[in-house]
Amino acid sequence: MRTSSASGILLFIAAILAPLPCAAGEGLDGALWPSDALTKVLRSDRSGVGIDRVIHVAAARAEITSTQAVLQSRTNHSSVSASMTDLRHAAGDAVILASAVKLQWVRYIDVDRNTAGIPEDELEVKAPASIPDAFWEQPQIAVKADQAQPLWIEIHVPPAAKAGDYRGTLTVTSANESVEMPLELHVWDFEVPTDRHLSVINWWRFPGPGFENIEPYGQEYWDLLRRFCSFLVEHRQTDIQTSIGLIRETGDDQQGYSYDTSRLEHYAEAAFQAGIRQIHLHSVGTRTAEITDPGSRIEPVESSLRRLAAWERVVLRRNWPDRFLVSISDEPFIHHEESYAAMVDRVHKAAPHIRCIEAVEAEYLGALDVYVPKLSHLNLWYPRFQQVQSTGAELWFYTCCHPVGRYPNRFLDQSLLKVRVLHWINYLYDLDGYLHWGLNHFAAGDPYTQEALSEGLPLGDRAIAYPGTNGLLGSLRFSAMRDGLQDYEYLWVLENELSKIKQRVGKEAFWLDPRQRSLELCRRVVWSFYDYTRDPQVMFDTREAIAREIEQLTTEPLLVVQTSPPDGTVVPAGPRNIGVRGLVPPGAKVTLNGTPVTNIRPSGYFLQAHFMSANNPTIAVSVEYNGTRRTTERVFTLTD
Repeated sequence: MRTSSASGILLFIAAILAPLPCAAGEGLDGALWPSDALTKVLRSDRSGVGIDRVIHVAAARAEITSTQAVLQSRTNHSSVSASMTDLRHAAGDAVILASAVKLQWVRYIDVDRNTAGIPEDELEVKAPASIPDAFWEQPQIAVKADQAQPLWIEIHVPPAAKAGDYRGTLTVTSANESVEMPLELHVWDFEVPTDRHLSVINWWRFPGPGFENIEPYGQEYWDLLRRFCSFLVEHRQTDIQTSIGLIRETGDDQQGYSYDTSRLEHYAEAAFQAGIRQIHLHSVGTRTAEITDPGSRIEPVESSLRRLAAWERVVLRRNWPDRFLVSISDEPFIHHEESYAAMVDRVHKAAPHIRCIEAVEAEYLGALDVYVPKLSHLNLWYPRFQQVQSTGAELWFYTCCHPVGRYPNRFLDQSLLKVRVLHWINYLYDLDGYLHWGLNHFAAGDPYTQEALSEGLPLGDRAIAYPGTNGLLGSLRFSAMRDGLQDYEYLWVLENELSKIKQRVGKEAFWLDPRQRSLELCRRVVWSFYDYTRDPQVMFDTREAIAREIEQLTTEPLLVVQTSPPDGTVVPAGPRNIGVRGLVPPGAKVTLNGTPVTNIRPSGYFLQAHFMSANNPTIAVSVEYNGTRRTTERVFTLTD
């Protein structure tokens, strides 16, 4: 009895001392409200009146989805932390564990200038200001009164997660009270592919700032390399780079040379084990003068070419073909074209199984395997680069301290939408990859400062990931980049599902272009290399539309519709004759704007000419099959 009574007293005391939960969005002397993954929450932001106090997010299986919650307290708090419950399926028979949810407090960078060359209406904030970007490493932070403090939320949706709706609770806790907010996750019934369909690299310094005390090539070095690579793979980066100088050369021209490739082999093994796909080697050529000097030429670095030839033998011995690329000399200009093309031939002769890649400022560079023009040059010279693609070369693009103006880029004072839309451009133009020079090229000093991120360059151009205690830490911009790469995969999955349908149906699907529907949806967000929506909701809505169409392709009744011209086309009067073709289950009924379609083949293939009236730009096609009805629409813009 004494034990029982004592336990009761202890429980009573614990209950009194425990933080008191408050209603959703209230408590901690202020407010907690939901945000989204495309908002840079400024310190001065405030909760809107009457907003839904529930965090809503949607994701496919095997996706890392992002969102935010924002705390704004009326008083100072020396230590605030956050936690998440398990996410439980609405049917009660599935759960996503709380351990799959990563909570990171957002850290601010103080700036006293803006990026030059950006129109004021394209800036997220005008300096001087504090701009959110980095993540705090520690789980508890101090919160100042009357300042918005965002919490970045990432949910790693398991590959085996059951589709449908999940619900959990986010709790933010201070010393003696807490506040809760529901989180609702919808899991789409498809999976983001583990195989990444874009090649992506941000050049790094390894180990880089914050890890200067790591002994080169010791066990700690190799362990850190694996952690860095795993972090990059989690953000869907496929490639890394290193120096050809990791290969040690001894000897001379008279007695010959020998090579110790063990360091580069160890480097490659660690990277490949962590999920990195390709390694870029820098550089086997050099310029004879300044890059813009018309007399400048590209010449070989003979010792580097010898090392490359030695590495070719390792590539064959280790069965690593197509896993290494090499650059010759960064950003060759128009006057370098002939000397650069000659260097490409020398590289191919020395190392036939190592491809040449270059960030280029020129168009005619011989048999270069991977052209990487700057986004602005790709826009201006696109017809020429289409010819490059037609020869079998890969075509990527890069951004760096340029382009500016209204082009998308990843500068600190621009919106997160601009980071994310870069990879919608990849899909729109069928580009194979993306490159940026600055993963963690901080200038000297505290990395969490304007000048460390930006010295001599636009804001944030030097880095997009930050040094932590045991590895790299992310940022809003790096998460937005990963989210854009996942958006690309959504478009790829839709195209792939239509490809499988075309193959299954056979000859009566001869007309079906599996890429057309993904492009139609992609063009709701981005229209050219520099024209794109500035409205985050348009991107979110389009992403949801892509997900819903993927799901519908794998459920009954099947409804595939393709119009000629595509959805979204401007159609002048004249007449407006739209060709409509589609696939439905054999025996299904089809209507077009309410009128029955009679030209349906036994295979389910139907076709009809539709003469569009001047007052109705929409084509609505419906299918009825086994008591179920489904409708899809294509919308055009009508002009005189």
